[in-house]
Amino acid sequence: MQNPSKSTMSDGNKNRSYKVFETLYHRLLGYYGQILKTRHQWHIIEEIKGKTIKLIDSTVISLCLNLFDWAKFRTAKGGLKIRTILEEALSLPCFVNITEAKVADSKGLSEPVFDKGTIVVEDLGYFDFDLFKKRCDAGNVFVTRIKTNTVYKSIEELDLPDKEDLDILKDELIRFTSNKAKESKIDEITFRLVTVYREEDGKVLHIITNQLTWEARTIADLYKKRWDIELFFKIMKQNLQIKTFLGASENTVKLQIYVALICFMLLELIRRVYCKEKPAFSNFCEKVRILSHGRN
Repeated sequence: MQNPSKSTMSDGNKNRSYKVFETLYHRLLGYYGQILKTRHQWHIIEEIKGKTIKLIDSTVISLCLNLFDWAKFRTAKGGLKIRTILEEALSLPCFVNITEAKVADSKGLSEPVFDKGTIVVEDLGYFDFDLFKKRCDAGNVFVTRIKTNTVYKSIEELDLPDKEDLDILKDELIRFTSNKAKESKIDEITFRLVTVYREEDGKVLHIITNQLTWEARTIADLYKKRWDIELFFKIMKQNLQIKTFLGASENTVKLQIYVALICFMLLELIRRVYCKEKPAFSNFCEKVRILSHGRN
């Protein structure tokens, strides 16, 4: 049986609404979510064991502006941004928003707050005073990086553990003092700034949070979990078709991304439930490709 040509697929995708595949993805996630979660192995931070952790980040895919004229990014460049909320215990997106790349990260969440007690781990793009205020009011714990030009005053420097966690350089309570902080009504809220040395690349990270009582190690380890969502994007780009598209319309691009997400979920279902040795996802995909070619 011959595969359909790219032009045939492209023509067909113009008339198929991506909403069908978006709905299918979320219904499959609702149906298989619990078994995927129970069969997933992840690093548990003991102090916050059992709490819900949401990892938020985005990735940009460059596009040719002449072909994808709806995806304006910079003057001579096109691009789209896939903004994702990854549920840590599931390691699959529970929210996806595909926009032009120029849309700011902090403006791309349809619902910026979560159930009370939810921990939100996000990157520098989500450093936003208005967003911080909403998270505090909703009872969410957020962990992100502070911008280098942020104005604040130190209230108290907390003691560091003796002879352990030597990568943690400083732990202090602060308050933001800028006019923007006052406008957002967070200037009277106390926040925590944990400074961490990252040995693998020699960088010093300044991590901001509204959680004042957990161990500094817990805050540092939470921010480290951001690697999970970066790894997810890397796996998607390397193993599934989300960098080259069978058509240039916005609908076609979104459709193809949701189809890739469905494929990722179903492959993960097989890998987690039926594979005894739990190979790495890329290795598992390669085995599936070899087997499928062998049957043709």
